Amino acid sequence: MKFNIYTSIYSKGIALLTLGAASLFSCSNEDNKSDAYGNFEAIEVIVSAESNGQLVNFDVLEGQKVKEGDQVGLVDTVLLHLQKEEVLANIAALGSKVMSIHEQIAVYEAQHKKLMIDKDRLEKLFATEAATQQQLDQVNSSLAINEKQLEATRRKIKDSNRATLSQYGPLSKKVDVLSEHIDRCNIISPITGTVLQKYAERGEMTSIGRPLYKVANLSTIKVKAYATATQLNGVKIGQKVTVLTDGKDGTLNQTQGIVEWISDKAEFTPKTIQTKEERVSLIYAFKVKVQNKDGLYRIGMPAEINF
Repeated sequence: MKFNIYTSIYSKGIALLTLGAASLFSCSNEDNKSDAYGNFEAIEVIVSAESNGQLVNFDVLEGQKVKEGDQVGLVDTVLLHLQKEEVLANIAALGSKVMSIHEQIAVYEAQHKKLMIDKDRLEKLFATEAATQQQLDQVNSSLAINEKQLEATRRKIKDSNRATLSQYGPLSKKVDVLSEHIDRCNIISPITGTVLQKYAERGEMTSIGRPLYKVANLSTIKVKAYATATQLNGVKIGQKVTVLTDGKDGTLNQTQGIVEWISDKAEFTPKTIQTKEERVSLIYAFKVKVQNKDGLYRIGMPAEINF
């Protein structure tokens, strides 16, 4: 009977100790919980073709680092260059179509000069009654006709030259358009970053708007995380926070980050991180900017945030 009493007391003691340890462990786990959880992301840019044709050069590799302004590929430009040369030849030909006023009216000017001399001579003869009125009227009539011919020829040449030169503007604009098309055949990296994915290969046909590759600047990466309004109380944009990531042997790597954005709209906890207790919780998204000089952090990697 005594044995049973002792056994009962011993069992109750063990149970109390176990419950106490569990409670302590639970409290310890609660104390070690981070303020927010999320994943790393980066601004990804999908570079698409701006012209139609064959990719005559496109040697981009996934994981390759590119700089802003680097030419990473080329779409065939042969036809565009031929079209541009044709338009330039048409512009050059305009010069030969422009007529010179002096060359065209030289004959009429010579006639006008001769008629003026004849008129002066006849007027002197008429004054001495050595010439008739009819002769004087005839030279004046010829002179009037000559002047009208001169004016008509000048107007005709100006109109012709104006029509010829009016073609220069549209042709020069066409050259500009073709030059722009040629420039767009050059595949230029819009940002400095790392090529994440490649969608085309050299020798393939491409078209305007077709994705060619995806690039992102991974030197500065962001953690998009979620927290309740209570947790975010007092957190401000520009504030420094601690970012935790999984390390070796169960340890956590720590680094400093800066809060750069806090959503002004509440939303439900994302399915990827919610628990049964949190499915009805309204939380706010926010982003923390982290320097990634060593390339330690990658897109999609989980992270924890402590304010």
